[in-house]
Amino acid sequence: MAEPAPPSKTHMPRKTVQELVLSGEEIPGNYIQKDRNGVDLDVPLAEIPVVNLTSLSTSKEELEKLQSALSSWGYFQVINHGISFLDEVREVTKQFFKLPEEEKRKYSREADGVDGYGNDKIISEQQILDWTDQLYITISPEDQRRLKFWPENPKSFR
Repeated sequence: MAEPAPPSKTHMPRKTVQELVLSGEEIPGNYIQKDRNGVDLDVPLAEIPVVNLTSLSTSKEELEKLQSALSSWGYFQVINHGISFLDEVREVTKQFFKLPEEEKRKYSREADGVDGYGNDKIISEQQILDWTDQLYITISPEDQRRLKFWPENPKSFR
């Protein structure tokens, strides 16, 4: 019988992406995608399809953009949707990420957890990390919310 794999070690990178950018340091190698031969990949940024919900019922072109996005991308950005709640969420999130690092770290993800502020978990030395800082919070189901990771600042976050 094969032995079970040892438990994976996880830890957060020492610096956030924001700290790396502000310091002007060179991008660490574990953020750089490489091809099979170990050569850095220069991956161009893709333009995500944008669908104007207001024009959808009156514009054949907008309808074709939606159909194309659904069949070839699987996702798209919707504008003029009339849901102001999303704008409020985006604004309060921007306010959180503008806070000083020490304030954001109050909500740091636990080493083996999912909820909280931080970067990707490092599971292996070969892992390529996403160039992002993130705040992950469980919203639903309500009984699984871990409010200690929900920022108290900005006040409107909660």
